[in-house]
Amino acid sequence: MSLKTHISFLAVAIIAVLAGLTFLTVYAFSDHDDLTQAEYETAALEAAAIMTTWHPAEDFNRTAAEQRARYLMTDELVANIIAPERPATGTEWNTAADAEATSQPSVEINNYTESQDGTVSVFATWEWVTTNGEVIPNENDERIYHFAFNDAGELVDYTYETISQYQP
Repeated sequence: MSLKTHISFLAVAIIAVLAGLTFLTVYAFSDHDDLTQAEYETAALEAAAIMTTWHPAEDFNRTAAEQRARYLMTDELVANIIAPERPATGTEWNTAADAEATSQPSVEINNYTESQDGTVSVFATWEWVTTNGEVIPNENDERIYHFAFNDAGELVDYTYETISQYQP
């Protein structure tokens, strides 16, 4: 056999191996992106907990917490989270900052909102806890988050509203 024939056989073999690897990769990992609603809910609970954990003595505003959750987001979403130029204010925030308190959130799935696959709604409430364990009451606010995920489980969009907690 000539050198040219050996090279041709080698090239065909390499192409066959690469084609086989490509097929195996597509076949073996195609189901990887098929996440369950439970997996979206787990990611949404994690995002909501991070986004409602504030350190007023250190955080310029509440957007700092949203930026801490960026590892759960697409690059496009991260690029769109822009902190306002004004600091956070309000009695609750300033009291927590003076006491060096951190919010400790409690999050749960909001089953009262109809959702589609890849979207999740979460209730978030919190209390403020100082470094010595003293609890500073929340002003009875809560947030309702609405998260949307892509097929890879990355957060592609979210909204929230802060409302007064229901007091029975």
